[in-house]
Amino acid sequence: MNIKDMLMSDETIFRDEQVFNPNYLPDTLLYRDTEVQTLVSLLRPGLRGGKPHNTLVIGPPGTGKTTTVHFLFSEIAKASDRMATVHINCKLSNTKFAVISEIHKALFGHRPPETGVPYTRVYTKIMTHLERKDMSLVVALDDIDYLLEQKYANDIMYDILRAYEQFPKARTGVIAMLSREDFKAVLATKLYSVFMPQEVSFAPYSLQEVYEILLARSKAGFFPGVISPELVEHVASLTAAHGDLRVGITLLSSSGILAESNARRFITREDIDTAYEKKARFVALREKTAALLPLERAILRELARDPDVRSGPLRERMGDAANKKSFSQAMAKLESYGLIDSSTIVVGRGRSRIFTLTFPAEDVLAVLPDAVTR
Repeated sequence: MNIKDMLMSDETIFRDEQVFNPNYLPDTLLYRDTEVQTLVSLLRPGLRGGKPHNTLVIGPPGTGKTTTVHFLFSEIAKASDRMATVHINCKLSNTKFAVISEIHKALFGHRPPETGVPYTRVYTKIMTHLERKDMSLVVALDDIDYLLEQKYANDIMYDILRAYEQFPKARTGVIAMLSREDFKAVLATKLYSVFMPQEVSFAPYSLQEVYEILLARSKAGFFPGVISPELVEHVASLTAAHGDLRVGITLLSSSGILAESNARRFITREDIDTAYEKKARFVALREKTAALLPLERAILRELARDPDVRSGPLRERMGDAANKKSFSQAMAKLESYGLIDSSTIVVGRGRSRIFTLTFPAEDVLAVLPDAVTR
């Protein structure tokens, strides 16, 4: 078969490739009934003419937080037109104008111009619309720690939650979504006076729950006979070791692509193991490093090459690219992203900071495209 024939061929083992997309919304949400019920009770006042409760959704990556909120927002849209819901990925929209633009898009179907329109005009348009339509607004700030790191979280939360001071009929609430338990203290310190949330925790899925979810995805995404239940069990065991469902979803998709590339109508264990080593086990690490600046990536590579290096020598190795302030900011960001941990040791009469990677050094070097071995 030539290239044109391959590109145009309808032969595939995938029934629906969108099933393995990160934004895919299943018809049935498995094993999150309790969390959905709690969120419904907190948002219900907004559908009755009151103010929705502010909520902190917290749990490790890959525990269904984003999917659950998307699922709930979809159901709200079907049930009522009295509440506007907006989900914002704070890794992508991490400035005041970017956030308000996403809210504008959800309400009016398009973003405002990026230049020439002041923030206050967009904000006023949104709140006036809510008042006129007698609608409440719930904004889900997913991965809000990215806003905290950029120092915009306080202003954004204040503008959303204190809108009633300027627009008395505005009824607004925020769902802040966090993946790191240690950021709860940061959130409380910086935003407690305006936020004061109810908390909903998402525990990691059990091995059996991971298996059932991945089995449902494989049945929806593949044609019958493509992957056996026993191989889904193998995928589930690899996934549970990470505690991140995204690993398993990526693994199913990548294994299917490998099988197709070898002109097979079924997935083998070798496909799964190869996909795991080449791609799936790096899901969380790739996501975190994708948001790094060149200096931050260089520092992370150096720590992977030399895990015993201390802060002073590490900054010297960065040369002219890192003054004291930029180095300190880069280290703080790497720590806030969960890529490194730090501790202080006594050296002679002074102190020095040492840093520890939270991922294996070989994995860090594997995901950074310009990583080299000394």
